[in-house]
Amino acid sequence: MEIFPIRPVGGSLKLNDTRQTSDARLGTFDPLKEAAETNTVFEEALSVFASMTPRRLREIAAESYHRDEIDEQTYRELATELPMQAVDRNGNVTDLSDLTEDTNFDYAEYFRTQQSLAEMIGDMDMAESYSKVLDFFGRTA
Repeated sequence: MEIFPIRPVGGSLKLNDTRQTSDARLGTFDPLKEAAETNTVFEEALSVFASMTPRRLREIAAESYHRDEIDEQTYRELATELPMQAVDRNGNVTDLSDLTEDTNFDYAEYFRTQQSLAEMIGDMDMAESYSKVLDFFGRTA
């Protein structure tokens, strides 16, 4: 088998184009919002749920469910009583047995932790459920 070199035919292949072209890399696109700015807004929204009583959370959940702002699964997550104990991201067990209807609780951190734990163990259905709760928190505040 023979290999032939490829040579341009008819001189130079470079064309002289006199039209002005704009550089696509230059500012023709709208600047993206900084991720930190978006994250700050979300954190501020979650801060409303960082100190809330179980009774108030259920009231907000019921109102939002009746206005069709959340689905039934999200409502169920918000209205369900907290367990007697919860595990944090480091594996430490937190006692929640003395939490009453009028005791403030950090629901934002609780659901964030539960979402990350569900992702760690591979339970993507539960992680999605907790993600919907956190999205609701972000929209509601």
